[in-house]
Amino acid sequence: MILFATLSLKPITIAEIFGKSIKTIERWIILYITEGINSLTSYNYKEKKPYLNTFQKNQIYIYVSFENPETLKEILCYIKEHFGIEYSIEGIRKILKELGLKLIKGRTIPGNPPSVEIQKDFIKNYHEMRSIDNSVTLFADAMHLIHQNLSTDCWGNPLFPPLNETNTSRRRINILGAYNPSDCSFLHISSEENCNAERALEILKHILITYSKASIINVIVDNARYFHAKIVREWLKENDRIKLIFLPAYSPNLNLIERFWKYAKKTLVRNKYYKEYKEFRAKTFQFFNNVKDHYKNIKKLMVEKFQIIYA
Repeated sequence: MILFATLSLKPITIAEIFGKSIKTIERWIILYITEGINSLTSYNYKEKKPYLNTFQKNQIYIYVSFENPETLKEILCYIKEHFGIEYSIEGIRKILKELGLKLIKGRTIPGNPPSVEIQKDFIKNYHEMRSIDNSVTLFADAMHLIHQNLSTDCWGNPLFPPLNETNTSRRRINILGAYNPSDCSFLHISSEENCNAERALEILKHILITYSKASIINVIVDNARYFHAKIVREWLKENDRIKLIFLPAYSPNLNLIERFWKYAKKTLVRNKYYKEYKEFRAKTFQFFNNVKDHYKNIKKLMVEKFQIIYA
């Protein structure tokens, strides 16, 4: 080879001629001197053995699937502690991808759900109520909307991440509302006052007037204390067209209005900044007074299919 026709040339000169790094040229020279010309005419490629065997990878799969570590650093520490092997962050990222493991966001479920039978019975009774002629079935509940910008994950340029301004105010609007799944309509009373028995009566009276032609008005509610208050019970005796249907305890999965609240928060306060409380209040009332403008989005979200939680 021309490269070794003369060893009088300096490695830096040979590197410039062949367009290789000095380290590569030095390695070639050492191979030539120690092993001869044949060492330079073959690749001598040897497959690199993986650090982790199949059993160890399975252990990592089980660890990540059930322990749900928050960072790659925790996984690196696990591998080092259990197998005595050190990986780079990028190396462990490749292994996780190979195992089909991803960075995911967890979901919340009730910690003490009712039995599957109770949940199924409620769903069955709900559909029976919905099928009664000249009846209305509503979901009623309260939500507390704080004057604050709630940051959430979003797509964007990592070089220019969004900067979300926050408010110092802790004022909030308390909304007590009733959602009608048959036409996606929404009734509400909203103010800064706390939800109590008097306000529960106020929304029930609002419902009674709005649906004056219905023979039966089923109002599905959770077990908030104000719905059990004595003045509410007494009023219901005199206005028996309205019937309160209480949800099983710890079952937000059966409360359709929870999805509506989630959509409302996304629309009003997720990555939304209102410098003044009066602007926040105006936007809130504008949304709840014009829910019909969001009909297409709500219709897709508020399908009458309920998730059953298995304990």
